[in-house]
Amino acid sequence: MTPKALSAYCNWGPAGTGASSTCELQSDGSHVQGGNYCNVGQTNCETGCGGRWCLNDNGTGGPPPGPTPPTPPTNGPPSSALTATTTRYWDCSGGACACSYIPTGLSTNEPSHCHSNAMFAAPTGNPHGATYYGAAAISATLGGGNWMAEGCGKCWKVTGTSNARGYEGETSTLVLKGTNFCPDVNPLCGAGAHFDIAVPGFDVLAYSFAHECPTREPEEAEGFAACGTWLIDNNDPDTNCDCSLFKSPTLRAGCENFYSLKWDNPTVTYEELTSCPPELADLHCKYPYATEGNMPDTCASNDFGEVTSTTSTTTTPPATTKPPPTTSDPPGDHCCSWNYASCGGNAWCNESEVNCDTCGGKVWMEPNPNCIPIYGECTGDRQGCCNPLGNVRCNGDRWYSQCQE
Repeated sequence: MTPKALSAYCNWGPAGTGASSTCELQSDGSHVQGGNYCNVGQTNCETGCGGRWCLNDNGTGGPPPGPTPPTPPTNGPPSSALTATTTRYWDCSGGACACSYIPTGLSTNEPSHCHSNAMFAAPTGNPHGATYYGAAAISATLGGGNWMAEGCGKCWKVTGTSNARGYEGETSTLVLKGTNFCPDVNPLCGAGAHFDIAVPGFDVLAYSFAHECPTREPEEAEGFAACGTWLIDNNDPDTNCDCSLFKSPTLRAGCENFYSLKWDNPTVTYEELTSCPPELADLHCKYPYATEGNMPDTCASNDFGEVTSTTSTTTTPPATTKPPPTTSDPPGDHCCSWNYASCGGNAWCNESEVNCDTCGGKVWMEPNPNCIPIYGECTGDRQGCCNPLGNVRCNGDRWYSQCQE
C-alpha cells in the first residue's frame, strides 16, 4: 500500500529516475514512490532505491539539486567480510526471545521490552573493541524466528560507519545480542542478514509493525516518540530527536548512545561471537515473563557501574577498616546512618564506627545526598536507591515503587 504523504518522501520523477524528480506534490499521492522501505529515510531512498529524497511538502520547492557524487570507499571491508543491513526500532511489543516483562495491570500476553535491551557503554578494554553493547531484532538469516528461535541469545560483533550528513566517516563497533525477530514482511529482513537495532525512542511509527508503547508504557510516551522522525521529515541530524524526554535513565542513555553514532541505517560488517560478553549474557530473557512488580534487576537496567573489562566485574566492598573519625572531623566525613543516605541525629552515635554499631546504625558511611534513602519513592528512577551495602533495590510497579532492603 502506498504510504500517505509525508513532509519528506522518495520520488523518481517523470523519467523514472531520481535526477528527473522535481519533488512536486500530487493530490493523488503518486509522488510518494517506492513503498515503505524506500520512504524510511534518505539513505534508503537515494542509496538503496536510486530515488530523490524530497523535503518540501507544499509543491513549491526549488529546482532539484545536481546529482550527489558517490562517496569514494575508504577502508572498505575485505571481500570476505560478511555484511548486513540495519534499521532501528523500539516498539514495546515484548519480542520473540522473552527478553520482556509484564507491565502492571496488563495480561500475560502483553509484554514489553526489558529496559536493559537499550544500548549501553561497553566496558573499557573489552576484547571486541566495542563502544557499546546492545540488542537487536534479527532476520531469519541470522537465526531469528517467531518464538525462541536459535538466534535468541546469540551475539554478533557489528562494525559500521556514521553516515548522517555532516558526521560522515566515524567507524564504531557494537556487540549486539539477538532479543527479537525481524520478520520477512520487512523487505530488508526478508532479503538476508539484518539487524533491527533496539533503540528507545527511534521506532518509525509510519512503518512499525507492532508499536505498543502508548498502551504498555504510557508513562514514557514522550520519550518513545522523541526520535521517531529523525532524518525522515528532514535531513538535518541535529533536529527531531530529544532523548532527554525519557524519565528512565536506562532508556535515556540507550537513546543518547545510539544517537551519538549518527547511524542512519548503514550497511555493516558482522561476525558471530562464540559467546556473548557477560554483561549481555546476564541480561534477562526468560519465559514465563517476569512481572513489573517482581522485575529482575537485569531486566530493569543494564547499569553495571565502572568495569574495565568483561573479565573483571567484581566490585569492591565498602571499606570498614578506616579509623573512626573524631568529633573534630570536618562536615561531610563518615557518620552513622539508618537510611543509607544521611547521618543520624545522635551526636554520640556519629562520633565513631564503634559507637554507631552500639547504637544499632545500619552503616558507617560518608553521607550521599544524591541518592534515594531507604523507603523513599523510586518510581521514576529505578536505579537511584542508596545502596552502599548492595542489599537495597527498587521494588514496586510503574505506579509506585520504593527503595527496600
